[in-house]
Amino acid sequence: MYSKFLAPFAAVSIAAASQMVLAQTTAPTTPNGNALSFDKGISNRANPRSDWALINGKIYTMNPKQPWASAIVVEDNKITYVGDAQGLKDQIGIATNVVDLEGKMVVPGFVEGHFHMIAGGIVAQGVDLQTDDKDEVFEKLRQYVKDNPDLEVIEGYGVRLSTFSDGLPTKAMFDEVESERPIYLWTVDGHSAFVNSKALEIAGVDKDTPETVPGYSFFDKDADGNPTGFIIEVPAQLQVLTKLRTFNADTVLEGVKDWLPKFSAAGITTVFDYGVQGVTNEEAFEWVLNREKEGGLPIRLQGSYYWNDPKIDPIAPLLKLKEKYKSELVEVDTLKINLDGGDEKWSALLTEPYADKPDAKPDPIIPYDILNKVVAEAAAKGLNVTCHCFGDLAVRKLIDATEAARKANPATESHFAVSHAVLVSPQDIPRLAKVGVTYDTTGFWMSFDPLLQSITTERFGAARVQAMFPMKKIREAGGNISLGSDWPASGYLSEYKPLLSIRTAVTRQLPGRDNVPPLGGEEARVPLDMAIYAQTLGAAKGRGLDDKIGSLEVGKMADMVVLDQNLFEVDPHKIDQVKILFTIMDGKVRHRDGI
Repeated sequence: MYSKFLAPFAAVSIAAASQMVLAQTTAPTTPNGNALSFDKGISNRANPRSDWALINGKIYTMNPKQPWASAIVVEDNKITYVGDAQGLKDQIGIATNVVDLEGKMVVPGFVEGHFHMIAGGIVAQGVDLQTDDKDEVFEKLRQYVKDNPDLEVIEGYGVRLSTFSDGLPTKAMFDEVESERPIYLWTVDGHSAFVNSKALEIAGVDKDTPETVPGYSFFDKDADGNPTGFIIEVPAQLQVLTKLRTFNADTVLEGVKDWLPKFSAAGITTVFDYGVQGVTNEEAFEWVLNREKEGGLPIRLQGSYYWNDPKIDPIAPLLKLKEKYKSELVEVDTLKINLDGGDEKWSALLTEPYADKPDAKPDPIIPYDILNKVVAEAAAKGLNVTCHCFGDLAVRKLIDATEAARKANPATESHFAVSHAVLVSPQDIPRLAKVGVTYDTTGFWMSFDPLLQSITTERFGAARVQAMFPMKKIREAGGNISLGSDWPASGYLSEYKPLLSIRTAVTRQLPGRDNVPPLGGEEARVPLDMAIYAQTLGAAKGRGLDDKIGSLEVGKMADMVVLDQNLFEVDPHKIDQVKILFTIMDGKVRHRDGI
């Protein structure tokens, strides 16, 4: 099967064809403009039966022994050659699809270190309400209600609490928009929601309704004890939402199916799903496995067991999931712990008091003694552990638990990560590397956005805000780093595109807000090579998959992305505008546009 590039060589030998390729190859350059040199490549191939050959490109491999190449070859789902055109004579066969990159950049497939693919089928539905204008929230909602007269439930997502920093909207305000049908709106962080009176009525929630999870998940109430329409944390949220629409694998996961092509178009080839919600773990993972069997799963998925209830032993059910769900593309081997909340509700665990409420002393969701016991047991069973650790005290407690678990199980193959970790105490930065805990956080959050300027600054104070997301310092101290979007949840911007995450980490500014000083100052900006690492090999290493994915090396899985521009030659503030032309995952084309 000839491409337009290979077709002219049909009448000549493959050896001669490779020489012609060599003559047309433009050597890539370093970020400083110096010409790059290549050896003859690294290959484990002897027979030219390759499926794909991408040539004449600037291939950024993430392999320190061979950082750049100009050609890469794929057979089945493995990379069989990485090098320059001189070695192609043993690689290109009569059926090889040869793509002339004409100098375009290739990077490893993007690895999402923190994702909620399944939850996206629940949360990212209805009208997108991401705006900093409170009036626009209601305008969008009114228009959506008007445009959808047949919907039984009005849903939306992305409401920013910072938009209502002077007072949260109430159920009465939403009743004015629609009172006959229930309204359910997810906040942008996914940890709270707004509803109207009809939604509360259908769910049977009133002044006598007890807290769903005392002290953690509940219905906000006014001075008279009546629910205001603001719901805090997922258990209470689902207490209402499950009464408003049917929750089963077909209805919830059909929404996920619609998002899959969008992930491939963004260059995502692997996601680490941090907790199934709305359906059972079995329903979710069976659905994903069926997509794989049908050939309709364009990403690799590592699943987890979500644990936020200290009364439940999570190890036994996770071991059952691990044994049952293990295929080429799907694996469930991670314990996701929820240790604290966030800043808005004073539920993040901090080493120093809150600036605006010094007496606030939130309890950990999982008591520390139980945390230590379970992390040690997970290490003994070879299970990976990742933990929602918003505050620096939560980060410290997970490091402590990991350190103890490693001492008790020195041969463990488990991998450990703190996720979010918006604050990390300076004394704990070197400990992440020493103990072996990956720092996983979200690039989209690394800017002085309106949420940080308002609520977060009130809670933490200006100095702590400017010290948030110390990714560069952690990497320089030897720690492993990982980027994950937390899609569809977020602090301010709900997004899933890795290039935007990289762009924000590098600039510490969001598009359209480049006039705002970079969060933490110039010195906090993450170098581009470091940001790409965090979105590829670093994210893979954090979950123990760096022997399979995350870099472009012979023998690894054929996951790669072709970009229309070299990221090292683009204005950092325009990285998010670079186009994804070609996405290969598991050796198969999952997205192709313009090449």
